[in-house]
Amino acid sequence: MSYFDFFCDIVKKDASNNESIKGTCYQMCPQDETILRERAGLVHLLEVSGPKRQLVKSYSRSAADSNMAIPRILRPFSVLKQTIEHLLLSVTQRNDVSLPCLYDFLNDRLRAIRQDMTIQRLPPDECIQLLEPMIRFHVYFGYRLSGCSINEFDPVLNKKYLLECMKWFLYCCDILDRQIKSNKVNNDLSELLSAWSLDKKPVQKLTCDKILVESLYILCNLDDMHPLFRFLTLQPELRSAPLLRLTYEIAIANLKGNFVKICRLSEKLCPLTYCAFNLYLPTLQRKALHVMSHGYSSKQLTVPTEVVQRWLAFDSDADVKSTCQHYGLKANGVVHFAKGAFRSDVQLIKTKTQVKDKLNLSIGEILSYGVKSNC
Repeated sequence: MSYFDFFCDIVKKDASNNESIKGTCYQMCPQDETILRERAGLVHLLEVSGPKRQLVKSYSRSAADSNMAIPRILRPFSVLKQTIEHLLLSVTQRNDVSLPCLYDFLNDRLRAIRQDMTIQRLPPDECIQLLEPMIRFHVYFGYRLSGCSINEFDPVLNKKYLLECMKWFLYCCDILDRQIKSNKVNNDLSELLSAWSLDKKPVQKLTCDKILVESLYILCNLDDMHPLFRFLTLQPELRSAPLLRLTYEIAIANLKGNFVKICRLSEKLCPLTYCAFNLYLPTLQRKALHVMSHGYSSKQLTVPTEVVQRWLAFDSDADVKSTCQHYGLKANGVVHFAKGAFRSDVQLIKTKTQVKDKLNLSIGEILSYGVKSNC
């Protein structure tokens, strides 16, 4: 059972019969774990900075004979928020380890945060503040590490964690929206929710952006109808947000098979939504080439590679040529489409990390920007 499923079960039960546990550990790593890991030499390189050490609680699976609901090893919300800011705004600045190593460390510590959240049964308004930065983390590193081997990075597992965080976040948002409608939350919380999409000053401070997450949810599930149904149930002011409206148009164009329109619209995406779309781009290009193999099938007529490059957002003529040849199509300056030549049995080409001006941002900026100022 995922943490999200466990959280849903808790919400469905009577809250009066489920007393929550309050953590009393006000350090990023419980003292018991700190002593154990230092004694065993299990301090990670990213937890050492010169003569100083800043250990962060690591993830551990719950065993049948172990009790993890112990207040002294659980971090309260304030410490969890401080921890995630340390991980995503400070540790990500380190350049003395490889990117896969950095990802593995951060992913493990973020799982430990979700574990503490679940055991303490944190309320939805606190959960969303911790989950939104995690969503950004998994989207960005999923993009940056997409070209790595399976030994260095598992994209399927990363997508699993991403969707878990997304569904948990959106579920909490729905709970808060219902509470606002029934006047069960105070005005301060209402102001927080209404301010999610305000422009942020260019300082590296983690934020909470509902519009961004709703947009990412659509782009990370372009072949799924559920995000589109969800979009139609959102409040009118959310549906009219430029970024969310743009991602909805991309999803509709994908359903209609209008691949050229999708690629044209993708140029307007903000950095993180572009990362999410780029992971789907190889699938889109494969579908488009398959359709074009039938629609433009001819023994005499051809399509220039530069046209295909512009239509389907390829990086260069060389990429068009290599991709077409991978799928059995002849390409050398022009593409010869033939419906019998396209190979559907070959493996999907890996995502290429495309460098664009909009992605010339630091990791800290990627994890803290507001959608209005970067679209």
